[in-house]
Amino acid sequence: MPLKTSKIAETEFSTFFPEEYLRRASKILKLISEESKLRIMLLLAKEGPCSVTEISETLQMTQPTVSHSLSLLRAADLVTSNRAGKNIFYDINETTWREMGRQFFDYLQKGNDIHFLGKFVLKRLSR
Repeated sequence: MPLKTSKIAETEFSTFFPEEYLRRASKILKLISEESKLRIMLLLAKEGPCSVTEISETLQMTQPTVSHSLSLLRAADLVTSNRAGKNIFYDINETTWREMGRQFFDYLQKGNDIHFLGKFVLKRLSR
């Protein structure tokens, strides 16, 4: 029995969510799906800039693990680094996160409201 055709044809889906966005979002989600990286991201989002030492002590992780995770997060443009003397402080890259979130809701938008799973309506408060 053949599968039912979706309302959205494949060609329409690629314009609904552009390939570049899908690749980038997939890369980000894979990266932060690892618990240690997600913990680091959540700590930085909550506390603001932190050094490797502060992160490792707060999250009870080894410094090499934190340093490795931060290098991957920085390579994906999810965190920024800023040197202050001998210390390097890491923080979330708000520009990247805001842009990815804005694009997500822009691609989903149907009029002024976004209907999600047929049960929820999200309203954009501002652009």
